[in-house]
Amino acid sequence: MKADAERTKFNILLMGCLLLCIFLAATSVCSADDHKEGKKHSREYEHEKVHNVFRGVLGGRDEGNETTGQIAAWSLGAINLTAALSLLIRGIKRFAPLTPELKNSMTKFNSFQKRHLMRFHYYLNPVFIGVAVLHWKLSRCQSTALTEWALVSMCFIAALGIILKFKLAPKTSLRNVYKVHTHPVIFVSLICLLVIGHLVMD
Repeated sequence: MKADAERTKFNILLMGCLLLCIFLAATSVCSADDHKEGKKHSREYEHEKVHNVFRGVLGGRDEGNETTGQIAAWSLGAINLTAALSLLIRGIKRFAPLTPELKNSMTKFNSFQKRHLMRFHYYLNPVFIGVAVLHWKLSRCQSTALTEWALVSMCFIAALGIILKFKLAPKTSLRNVYKVHTHPVIFVSLICLLVIGHLVMD
């Protein structure tokens, strides 16, 4: 009973986080519209001289430094694919009416792909989150804060992953850290923040 109550509280907290993301998205879109009506969008996020240097190095036509954005997006997508696949398999096994043989096959496949690919997930995420921070620095726009929220969320999730990998928290806390780090609601919320934020900027 106590475990069920704790699980219910945890799910309520996560749903609150999702609703907060939706609220932030809505208010940010409204702010972006007001901003575009009041001022020219291009003037609000002019790059400084150092930004122009990076633009010259990474691509002359790159108004929002698309090069760093593409590197960060594709790299983070690739190295987090194994984690997303693991979450998907776990969800299918839990909710889909599968035969025991199929569930066993999916478990073996998941163990195999995690054994060979999770090392890249552990060690390359901080590197390419650094590239994402550089992309934000070169491309930030005053019309929305959703991209900042997404970046902070990415750093937070990465920090939780480091805590898990190197066991930097007491054993009693690691289970809750793992739940937050791997919860699908948080993952989906992060993707929504990134997509909506970039659509608003465009």
